[in-house]
Amino acid sequence: MYTRIIRIEDAEPGMTLADAVYIVTTTGTNLLAARAGTVMDANLIKMLTTRKVMSVEIQSDTPPEDMSEPPVAPAPKPSVNIIYEESKPKPPPEQYVPIKEIVDNKLKEEAIDSVKQLFTEFQNPDGTVNKTTAFRCVDNLEGAVTNLLDVITGDGSDLVHINDLKEFDEYTYHHSLSVSMLAMTTGREMGLDGDTLFRLGRCAMMHDIGKQMIPLDIINKKGKLTNEEFATIKNHAVLGANSLKKAGIGDVELWNGIMFHHEKLNGSGYPNGLKGGNVPLFSRIIAVADVYDAVTSYRSYRLPMLPSEAFDIITKDVKNGMFDLGIVKAFFAKLELYPINTIVELSDTRLGMVVESEGSSRLRPTIRIWGSTEIVNLAASKNLEINIVGVMNPADLPEGYEFA
Repeated sequence: MYTRIIRIEDAEPGMTLADAVYIVTTTGTNLLAARAGTVMDANLIKMLTTRKVMSVEIQSDTPPEDMSEPPVAPAPKPSVNIIYEESKPKPPPEQYVPIKEIVDNKLKEEAIDSVKQLFTEFQNPDGTVNKTTAFRCVDNLEGAVTNLLDVITGDGSDLVHINDLKEFDEYTYHHSLSVSMLAMTTGREMGLDGDTLFRLGRCAMMHDIGKQMIPLDIINKKGKLTNEEFATIKNHAVLGANSLKKAGIGDVELWNGIMFHHEKLNGSGYPNGLKGGNVPLFSRIIAVADVYDAVTSYRSYRLPMLPSEAFDIITKDVKNGMFDLGIVKAFFAKLELYPINTIVELSDTRLGMVVESEGSSRLRPTIRIWGSTEIVNLAASKNLEINIVGVMNPADLPEGYEFA
């Protein structure tokens, strides 16, 4: 595999970035726009063009010397990415406080391990398992669900977020944990009793177990899936439910919850095209949590969407008759989209930290601009043209953004 540099106007959807791409703000700051390994799509190319990126380095099967035109040299990256006017002193290091964790590391690791162990038992394409080992794994997973439910019901803030549950590596296992947390939180808001919440959380934790029987090259494919590959992916819900049933794990409620978590109320889902009340309650709840976590997570083939963008997508799907309105209302009633201390990039290129995010302002929280005391309430009418365009991890911050 080679790499080569191309002009941004020559970039095409499907090309894979060989190096990270940075955009230059009006303050002279370089901000991460796309990670190495990202497969570009039309939206990313448009954004890079708009932000004056001149060239990108891509993966290629063609050696650079075979190019018909010489590559365009990328703009040099400054060693220090913030430029201060001589008359203005450099602000002191930022007092950064990590986002409050919903699940402590020990419980998180135990839950992830329990999912991984169970899923590993079902990785044979024919669905055969060692039942003794599988039942032991189920016991561990059920213990993890009980502990997670204790966290949800005992959370004093009455809101949850999943920022600390997201990891790029081993996505399927972290996704299962996030969906379980989100599903149980939604069910609690809907008034489900404790035993039902436990069964819902267990079902959500196992909802993607059938993906263990799908070839990894399809699961992790960076380009567009063929019709045949997509059909294979879609079969994971049936494979998962049938494999658990064959192993004698669970009951009809669990199997149906897993099998139908991609059904839509308007009949456009799969595998059976169920409509309305024929879609099981667990499936309807898991479907919303599944979509939200999937689109807001890093994947090998795309960047994550913003929580507010995910909100818009799910709201649109409600209008199209795909999701249950009552479930979606319960889902977002307890979800903290931008937790306190989230680092965000604004559309005017400034960085800031979320300092208030409550009630109706959770989609447009209050931001303190980095390195200053300036407060920007995005919900205020005078600030409606300013939007959050990126959520950043501390590790992704440009050089020059210091922590005390």
